[in-house]
Amino acid sequence: MESRPPEAPGDPRDGRAPAIWWLAVAFIPLFGSQVIRLHQDYATSWLAWDYAGRIVTLAVLAAIPAARSVAFRREQCRISLLEIGAWIAGILLLYRLCQWPQRLINAAFPATVVGGYPHLAGWLYVSDLVFGMALVAVSEEIVFRRLLWSASKPYAGDGTSAVLITSLIFGVYHWWAGVGNVLLAATIGIPLMVMYRRSGALWPVILAHYLVDAIAFA
Repeated sequence: MESRPPEAPGDPRDGRAPAIWWLAVAFIPLFGSQVIRLHQDYATSWLAWDYAGRIVTLAVLAAIPAARSVAFRREQCRISLLEIGAWIAGILLLYRLCQWPQRLINAAFPATVVGGYPHLAGWLYVSDLVFGMALVAVSEEIVFRRLLWSASKPYAGDGTSAVLITSLIFGVYHWWAGVGNVLLAATIGIPLMVMYRRSGALWPVILAHYLVDAIAFA
C-alpha cells in the first residue's frame, strides 16, 4: 500500500477544521480589544482592554486541541546564540532606520491615525514595560508567526509568498496607528518571519519583538 506524508495541521484534506478557521476565532478578541481601546480615555482602561484581548486569544487557542498543539508546541532552536544576537541587532537597526519614513507617511496621511499608545508614567509605565510588552511579543508572535504561517501553508506554500502574506497581515493588524505604522510593522515582520523559519524556534523571535517594542516605548 502506498503511504502518504503526514499532513500539516489544519490541512483541508484531513477531516478536521482548517487551521484558518480557528485562527479566525482567535483574531476576534484581538481585533475586538483594538476597537474598544479607541474609546478609552484613561491609560489604565486602555491597557486593561489590550491585555484582556491578548489573554483571551491565548486562552481560546489553549482551549482548541488542534490550535493548542501548534500554538504552544516545543521547538528546538537550530541557530547559535551568536547568530540570534546578530538577527536581533539587524532587526533593531532596521526598525530604527524605518522610523523616520513611518513618521513622514503618517504625517502625510494623518486621517489614517485613529489611535495611539497611551502616555504612561510611574508604576504603570514600569509594569507595562515588563509585563505588557512581554505579553504583546508572546501573543503576536504565536498568532502572526507560528499560527498564521502554519495556517497559510496549504494555500501559500512555505516560501517567499508565505513570508510576505503573513508579514502584510501583521502590518494590517496595526491599522489603528496609521498607514505608516502598517508599513513599518509589515517591514519588520519580514525578518521576524525569516528568523523564525531559520531558527526553528519562536523564543528568539519573541525576544527580538520584545526588544523592538521596549526600545520604541522606553
